[in-house]
Amino acid sequence: MSAPDASKRFYLPVPAGTPYSLIAEAVNKFNLELVEKDIVLPGSAKDEYVPKGWFLEGEKENLVKAKEYIYQGLKERIKKFE
Repeated sequence: MSAPDASKRFYLPVPAGTPYSLIAEAVNKFNLELVEKDIVLPGSAKDEYVPKGWFLEGEKENLVKAKEYIYQGLKERIKKFE
């Protein structure tokens, strides 16, 4: 079995405040990886602080499914506060 083609890997930003348990469920359920990447801001100077963010990495189809899964999970958690 060969390694997955790196050119077919995509990234989905994880919204700030997403519970880690929900992220872990999505990673395991949809065969994704949680990675930390620099967030590129327009007009940033070379020596400026570059913030980092969490992203899910994987195949496009799995990321689309994970996005919906996370969205539904967040909706359910928000309903608890209504």
